[in-house]
Amino acid sequence: MSLPRFVLAALFGCVPVFAQESFWIANRASSDLMRVSSFGKVLERVAMPTTLRSAHTAPDGKVWVVRFIQGTFDIYDPATGSITPVTSQNGSPFQIAFDAQGHAWITGGTGVQEFDAAGNFVQSIVLPVTAPLGITIDADGNKWIAHRTTPASVSRIDSGGVVTNFPFVGTTTMLPVTTVADFRGLLTSSHIWVIGDSSGDLVELDAAGNTLHIYPSGVTSLSGLTFDLGGNIWVCSSAGALIHIDASTGNVINNFSLPLGALALATDSEGRVLATTRVTFSGVGPPCEVRRIDPATGAIEVPGYLQYSGFNGSGTQSAISTPFQYSLVVNPFGDLDGDGEVNYVEITGGTSPIDAVSTSTFRVETFGNTGIGNAATVAVQASPVTLWVLGYSLGLIPPTPVPGFNGNLVIDPTQLVTTTFGVGNGSASIAIANDPMLVGFEFFVQGVTVAATLDFKNVSGVTIW
Repeated sequence: MSLPRFVLAALFGCVPVFAQESFWIANRASSDLMRVSSFGKVLERVAMPTTLRSAHTAPDGKVWVVRFIQGTFDIYDPATGSITPVTSQNGSPFQIAFDAQGHAWITGGTGVQEFDAAGNFVQSIVLPVTAPLGITIDADGNKWIAHRTTPASVSRIDSGGVVTNFPFVGTTTMLPVTTVADFRGLLTSSHIWVIGDSSGDLVELDAAGNTLHIYPSGVTSLSGLTFDLGGNIWVCSSAGALIHIDASTGNVINNFSLPLGALALATDSEGRVLATTRVTFSGVGPPCEVRRIDPATGAIEVPGYLQYSGFNGSGTQSAISTPFQYSLVVNPFGDLDGDGEVNYVEITGGTSPIDAVSTSTFRVETFGNTGIGNAATVAVQASPVTLWVLGYSLGLIPPTPVPGFNGNLVIDPTQLVTTTFGVGNGSASIAIANDPMLVGFEFFVQGVTVAATLDFKNVSGVTIW
């Protein structure tokens, strides 16, 4: 159905914003950051001064960037476009995790450094074991660090700054690299999961540092680790394995194959797996990808090509930075986007904790495989009495206030194709013809809720591949 005339007139009579969930990733060889939408479109690119290892989005929205084997890291502020270099106090930084107070904890050298949200140095903590690499923060606020050395172990820094090292109990050849604290329910301590080089083992520890299990994955080496909304574990390898593991038993739920493999994993706000695939390192050839994976089937829903205005992301090796683990584990009662709904409620309720116009009242999101010959779904999740209108457009504009509306318009009204409306939950299947001419075609959808006020809501979209 068509948008009501008074709404349509307001849309076309406006002056031009961006209201949508998006995530940052660092591209090592092309020396840039890219901001990627939940539907796989790169929204912007930031050239950086050096090659990069990884990007980590802080609770205040700034992006902390680890340079590749250098004694300096950078803080990028998307609001101002400024890049602030910060000198490490302890060798070359490797990875960053943020606590519930917004402080950054950075591994590298001989230990861990703490910086406040403004980038001011707070303290350095020496660890008893060398090669501190991966870091995660658990539900109790403890920091856990993986040491890439033998014998395999992790260290814990508790809330009082006390350091304890826990060697793994059992046989493994692992050199620990990546660690993740999982979510086991509100006010419940996390378990700690670890993978590393030289082994396909997956190690599980409890909050006291006891080795609970060493699970063999069946592959030579694992490169990525995350968990999903069900609390189960995902691991991947550069050789092409993508394995879904039952966290309570260690049994393989599904064993998928991922062409070209993956170097890192993350989970988005809807519980979908995002796999970083380094397609090209030299910069000559196709871009690297952040593939959105359907957790039920293992199928690639969207390749997430890392390309923007003629620039291709190359050498990408780290996970894209999402708010999933932080929102569930580190700060479930916080409110990252300031919309009045706490992070835990947003993640478990299917809305975005980093988009203030994606709430329990209304959110629109696209799901499914957007390749040619497939069908995507545009789904609205809304309270039962919420009247909403969706506008479909072929373009986006900068976030733009419109007289008579709250929020900002983001879809381009001059390229509006159609509108629909409804009350409460709703969805529409979008059949994509098996026509190669459609590859690269995009469309975008934004919601407006109609009540005592007219409110622009979040944006989603489809990129056909």
